[in-house]
Amino acid sequence: TLVDSKWVVWSNNSTFLAISNNSIWNASFDGIGLVNAASSSVSGNSINNCNGSAISLLDSSYDVSIEDNTLDNSEWGIEGINATSLAISNNAISNSSIDGIYLKDA
Repeated sequence: TLVDSKWVVWSNNSTFLAISNNSIWNASFDGIGLVNAASSSVSGNSINNCNGSAISLLDSSYDVSIEDNTLDNSEWGIEGINATSLAISNNAISNSSIDGIYLKDA
């Protein structure tokens, strides 16, 4: 369980990550943030009360699967900006103040 951080899980320029089965609460910004990540997965996480995105994929992230997550009470449930080859499936997203899933240049 990860509680009360700015960015709870944050990775930059990584490959073959598996971020799974975490409980994340009260992030000042994003719950899980991947920047320029490749061939990775985000699955089975419970993410609640983020002031940014529950899950964020930015800046040329590609070949990332996001599945079986429970995302509640964030600005965006899943945010993908300049991210390609995403597989987003079977996520429960509720109470997003802006968008449940937001994709731009994806």
